[in-house]
Amino acid sequence: MKCEQMLCCLSSFRTFALLLCVITFTTLLFSYTFRDPSLYFFKYFRLSDSFFSKGPCSCRQCVAELEGDPWFAEHFNLSIHPLMTRENSFLSEETFKWWQRQPANFSEVVEELFQVIPDGVLYVDASPERCRSCAVVGNSGNLKRSRYGGLIDACDFIIRMNQAPTSGFEEDVGTRTTHHVMYPESAIDLDNTTSLVLIPFKTLDLQWVISALTTGAITQ
Repeated sequence: MKCEQMLCCLSSFRTFALLLCVITFTTLLFSYTFRDPSLYFFKYFRLSDSFFSKGPCSCRQCVAELEGDPWFAEHFNLSIHPLMTRENSFLSEETFKWWQRQPANFSEVVEELFQVIPDGVLYVDASPERCRSCAVVGNSGNLKRSRYGGLIDACDFIIRMNQAPTSGFEEDVGTRTTHHVMYPESAIDLDNTTSLVLIPFKTLDLQWVISALTTGAITQ
């Protein structure tokens, strides 16, 4: 009887020791491999995006929930519209005076601009069932040999800037671009899968867009 009890205790001890080793090894593996192991857990093992959602989107933290980040809430100005439309093109008096130092009339150019391009409010269609990822890819040489290409291409929105090269660096910077940020002096040709995000510094920049889509009169 004593031998059986000893064998049973020994077997239980071995099982416990094996379980403890597995837990320890797994913890160390996640700690040294991933910056945030929970990101990978949710990515591969979640039942659905909406299952873990408690806010306006299914991301682990939504930007729209300002109360979750006091620093962000303090610095983020909701009254500023990042994309220009007819409705939000009205400038403060001080800013308007700055734009009016240039030869063309800003208000007239804006009106002409939105006769050529669509005038709609974009990117406000968040929902509790969706979480969209974003990669903002700079032009720094630090990306060389990073092997981030696959991670970048896996994002929903991929934003590049100015004359960012991708050819020959695909393994490090990826191949896809959904939005390309530039101003006329850094303009490059874009394919039909990429949206232009123009940063205008002067009224002539807006006139350049009108010209590019109509007469092509402005070449420099």
